Amino acid sequence: MVDFTRAAGKHRHQRLNDEKDAKAEAMRQRFAAALPDKARPVNDYLNKKRAKKKR
Repeated sequence: MVDFTRAAGKHRHQRLNDEKDAKAEAMRQRFAAALPDKARPVNDYLNKKRAKKKR
């Protein structure tokens, strides 16, 4: 017997993770084009955004 609530949760988690990865990859490409000399522009941007939220 299949528990659809568990199955849906598992697939939802995978789908959300895939969407997040795709979004991060798109950001990496945009930042690489705009700031080619910066080592970790996406991580710096996300850390700055996260720090701003915590205020």
